[in-house]
Amino acid sequence: MPKPTPSHRQTTLLFVEDDEAVRDSLTCLLVHEGFLVLTAATGHDAMGLLRTPLSPIDVVLLDVNLPDVNGLDLCARLREMYPRLPVVVCTGEAAPEDIAAMPQLGISRCLSKPVDRDELLATIEGVVPYVEACAK
Repeated sequence: MPKPTPSHRQTTLLFVEDDEAVRDSLTCLLVHEGFLVLTAATGHDAMGLLRTPLSPIDVVLLDVNLPDVNGLDLCARLREMYPRLPVVVCTGEAAPEDIAAMPQLGISRCLSKPVDRDELLATIEGVVPYVEACAK
């Protein structure tokens, strides 16, 4: 991904992941690739960042299994607030009914953990043009 230029706002990701090691390693990767990454370990923390973000959020990376809420329930609430915000699920395991519900929630993609670096970056880059078009 190209590094941001002064005329181009840095892409901001909200990464919702309860596993600290996964959250830290993927955050380092994404920051190194030029993204601004906001992190949340719980659904409650994610909702706080969505209500008052430090920077407009362009893409949400969401784990399904969070300690305080099902990630898909969080996604449904997110859809009420931001119907067009791209959501990419990154999960170690998801129940078949959760996978079946993802298209109705407008989830852009579901990636399996451990997440492949190139697949993650390609997925984000795939939704970024959509984000930039919506901002115009």
